[in-house]
Amino acid sequence: MLKNIAVFGATGFHGLPVVHALLKAGFNVSVLSKDIDKEKELLPAEVNIQEGNWMYHHDLKRFLATQDAVYCSLSVDQHELPDDNHSETNGLREIINVSLECGIRRIAYMSSILQYNQVESDDLWWVFQVKKDAVNYIRDCGIPHTIFYPSTFMECFESTYRKGKFIRLHGRSNFPVYFISDKDYARMVAKSFQVLGTDDREYFMQGNDCYNMQEAAQLIIKHSSSEKLKLKIIPDLLLKFYALFDIRWKFKSELANALNNNNELYISEDTNKELGRPEISFTSFAKQSK
Repeated sequence: MLKNIAVFGATGFHGLPVVHALLKAGFNVSVLSKDIDKEKELLPAEVNIQEGNWMYHHDLKRFLATQDAVYCSLSVDQHELPDDNHSETNGLREIINVSLECGIRRIAYMSSILQYNQVESDDLWWVFQVKKDAVNYIRDCGIPHTIFYPSTFMECFESTYRKGKFIRLHGRSNFPVYFISDKDYARMVAKSFQVLGTDDREYFMQGNDCYNMQEAAQLIIKHSSSEKLKLKIIPDLLLKFYALFDIRWKFKSELANALNNNNELYISEDTNKELGRPEISFTSFAKQSK
């Protein structure tokens, strides 16, 4: 049985809920960090924090030598350029190589439905190509693997779109989204480590109800308890104009274009049968938002 799980990206927006869920499920969670004091401020006391840099082979090998499984919550930063070293390519390959050396028995990776729905083409945004390459690295690594494809997280409205008294959306979405809470996602991830043997599995993870981005924002505004929020939508043309001068806005513009035109179908029934149905509705999330 798997007991010791190394988590990469543990303090990120969507990594921290997974850490909590794994601990609650009875797993031992370990993290490799260059700044132990900073990690201690962010992580539960039960987490084993080891000092080191996961981009250094000897640090990573020492860290993974005592682990049974690996969970990766990696991302591309808004400041990164196509030819940079990316955690989801260079970093992930190193994690896989050392995992093979150390006899890791399962490797799990968080992707997304948005990435999954992107069609391979010559004009595919390079960030999605990085993420598709990462999925293929996991599939081909020879270690029993799990790949998670969550829908857009509800919490993105707090971490990304909430700006003071405004919810600021990037363009208008043309299709509904099956928003999932990161708490439901994390609980399902922990469950997968409990139930899987040596099979390779890929899980689509979606909430039970769907709204387009504007509808979801209005629900949060309706139920906001702390202050009167307003919805602000940045037009596509203005996004593209900003993108001419700032790499961060280029990133936001490309991501918004993909999200707003993503025709997301509901494909999570098999996942729900194995890992349990999500419990948090978008309305209940909106009522808890401050």
